[in-house]
Amino acid sequence: MTDIAQEKSSRLRMMTRLGVWISLLGGLLLPWIIMLAVEILVRDVPVPRAWRSFTLHLFAPGYNFFLVGVLTALPFVILALLILFHLGTAAAHNALIAYRRALGLFSAGVSMVLIAGWIHIDVLIHPDAQGALAYFYLPILLLTILPFGYGLGRALAKAFLPRLSS
Repeated sequence: MTDIAQEKSSRLRMMTRLGVWISLLGGLLLPWIIMLAVEILVRDVPVPRAWRSFTLHLFAPGYNFFLVGVLTALPFVILALLILFHLGTAAAHNALIAYRRALGLFSAGVSMVLIAGWIHIDVLIHPDAQGALAYFYLPILLLTILPFGYGLGRALAKAFLPRLSS
């Protein structure tokens, strides 16, 4: 393998690992960060009291913030597997394919984060009895958004990334 292909290969491996870990940890921590941010910024709860309330409600019946985090994280686990098997198998010598795949997966991840964040914020700011049902439909919605976000990213990559010569 040439030096250029080796450099692209190591960059692609690093990008794949980083994408997998960001997807896994970000998907799990996203709802909890939003919950704490809404308590602190919207409801003007002091940080120690918000943290104490959050830790008390993490596994409490009726709240179960851990289940909300796991339900949100499931589509991001699937995204991490897609990153691992789709981007991780991209040919290192063909950078255009790798960049298009990376932009597609990045676009899918960003669209999933935006939808999940919007739903979490909406449920937390406007609480009602049926609002918690959104957490059960959220994984289905995120899994349907995943291919559309990927397609959008691939279309943008095809339109804007220049053709690279080998």
